[in-house]
Amino acid sequence: MKDLDNGNGTTKIVFKFGGKSLSDGGQARQLAEKVFLELEAGRQPVIVVSAVGNTTDMLIQYCCKACGENISRKDLDEVIAMGERTSARLFTTVLKAQGVNAKFLDPSDSDWPIITDDCFGDANPMEGECLPRIRSKLEKLFKENVVPVIPGFVGKTLRGEITTLGRGGSDTTAFLVAKAIGACEVVIVTDVAGVLSADSKVVPDPKIIEEINAEKLANLCDVGAKFIHTKSLKFLDGSFKVRITSYKCRILSEGGTVVQGSAPKSNVYEGNLPIACITMVAEKPSKIWDNIPRVLEVVKRYGISILTLSADTNSLKLYVQEVDAEKAARALHSELVYDGRSGFLALALKREMNKVP
Repeated sequence: MKDLDNGNGTTKIVFKFGGKSLSDGGQARQLAEKVFLELEAGRQPVIVVSAVGNTTDMLIQYCCKACGENISRKDLDEVIAMGERTSARLFTTVLKAQGVNAKFLDPSDSDWPIITDDCFGDANPMEGECLPRIRSKLEKLFKENVVPVIPGFVGKTLRGEITTLGRGGSDTTAFLVAKAIGACEVVIVTDVAGVLSADSKVVPDPKIIEEINAEKLANLCDVGAKFIHTKSLKFLDGSFKVRITSYKCRILSEGGTVVQGSAPKSNVYEGNLPIACITMVAEKPSKIWDNIPRVLEVVKRYGISILTLSADTNSLKLYVQEVDAEKAARALHSELVYDGRSGFLALALKREMNKVP
């Protein structure tokens, strides 16, 4: 078995293997070989695995057809958690076959470290409980020259009930582990070569983005790009970088897309900020589009931050923070409505909204 060098210079790195990367036994063997290469290079890996292939979807569909609405979220979590739990056992076996001293963790362990609330089906990790438990559990394994294999997506309440973390839960697990052990990097291994400039199903030959800020990636994820799941982004705090790469890469810790920085802590779409909406109505439909540059110039000059905007043929809606509402309305009225030359007929202000419709 390959032993870890547990000196102070050892670099800790977390690999998260997506379901598609593990969907074939040959691919799993190749990933194990690449983990061995990381060990040879003196790195100290932790493996987080998703369920193999589309196992989770199959288990959900089976339960829904068999039980209909008569299955509780709690019971469903017990079933679908088995996808990741089985995957961890499988990949541990594959690693051992490659000469890697590996051990899988399981929520049945008394010291299972991923502790959540009891929101079954979409549980939230309790960081204050998770981080010290993860650190203690994994440091013991490192001292024993063991590579830990952790089922992602799975948690346990303080009462010992199995939970699942919702879509993207394996990413969340990987980020929690990295934060707890002081890893330098999380490598998300999937079936794409990195973050692409556009969906390859829509745009031919999109390019791979070599580096992207976490906040910009969050914007892509908000509209459905599945490089990293939105819920997990809140655990990106800038203490480690994230690499998104393909299981086909020869060396997993090279290439792909590197995500730097921390994700935004607040999101207006979740209602965390009090906001207001200014609706500007035009005299003629064509004036809306003609005057958007003038509107943007005015708000910039007055130092007003627009959260988002939308337009149709008759009106323009600008969403701003509540504290800027009156200032923005006065500026836009005096500059673009009052003189009558811009083509805007009137504006209206709606206060104290808690989300963008």
